[in-house]
Amino acid sequence: MALILRNTNQVEFHTNLTEIVEPFKKEFASLNWLLTNQDYTLLDYPEKSLVDKLDHESDRIEFAGPELLDIIENRYIQFIWGVFCGIRGKIPNLEKNELPYADCNAEIWTEPDQFLLAESEIEIICFDGSYTIVKFLDKKLEERFKEKFTDAQLLKKSAG
Repeated sequence: MALILRNTNQVEFHTNLTEIVEPFKKEFASLNWLLTNQDYTLLDYPEKSLVDKLDHESDRIEFAGPELLDIIENRYIQFIWGVFCGIRGKIPNLEKNELPYADCNAEIWTEPDQFLLAESEIEIICFDGSYTIVKFLDKKLEERFKEKFTDAQLLKKSAG
């Protein structure tokens, strides 16, 4: 099931991953993460400079869970676009045309319960800085997320 946060005051700004991952931080850190289709703004850039691994030009960026958790907990970043795929084990070697993406991807809306990457256990989709979509393989994590974010709504299938 896909959950969407929109029109909410429960986060400082949409796609603020520091707040989004709080209810499942331990599980977040236990996965390897593939980030694709990313566009972001470093809101603390004047104080802390660039994050070396975040590269606007990369098609894909891979993180160990603790590494990505450290970045999002210690930096002030708004992800405008991006697909974060949390994977247990090795991240698959994908061709460029196989990489999950959010921008202009109708499947997010027409097939909301499908993971964009079959190997994902958790997916976080940052959509235009306006919506945050979260999908969990583990229903207990989904329930924990919904307890924290009571504004989260079920993302319903729409016509494509």
